[in-house]
Amino acid sequence: MKKIVIYIVCIIITITTVAYIYYQVKSKKSDIETNNVVYDNLLEKELTGNKLATIINKTLDNNERNKIEKDGNGLYIENDTNSIKIEIKFKLSDNIFPIESIYTKKVSEFIRLYGQANFKCLKIEYHKKTKFVKYLYFEEI
Repeated sequence: MKKIVIYIVCIIITITTVAYIYYQVKSKKSDIETNNVVYDNLLEKELTGNKLATIINKTLDNNERNKIEKDGNGLYIENDTNSIKIEIKFKLSDNIFPIESIYTKKVSEFIRLYGQANFKCLKIEYHKKTKFVKYLYFEEI
């Protein structure tokens, strides 16, 4: 009788463990899809500066919420899991600007200057480890 009880307990523990692992994998996949859905739809699409400002704010908020560290210049440091970097190329400049530089000069000023300008996302990269979006590149068109 003791052997049967031990056998049943082992089966219950095994089933519970498998169910827990399955739930964790499914939850992780859902988190990735939720995070990436906003960014995946941007590739090769045109958007206004107002919409880009929204993406900038969302990205900076995500980096802050995920406690992404900054370097000495105030730029977020890639962490191979959930950091997101965005760079923007403007028509009138040969330089490429990280979103942190736009944020420090006020997003409201960016909206005032580029709110009606059009931008296009030309590149998206993903973290190899987690499949979260890690980099987006926009150009003013």
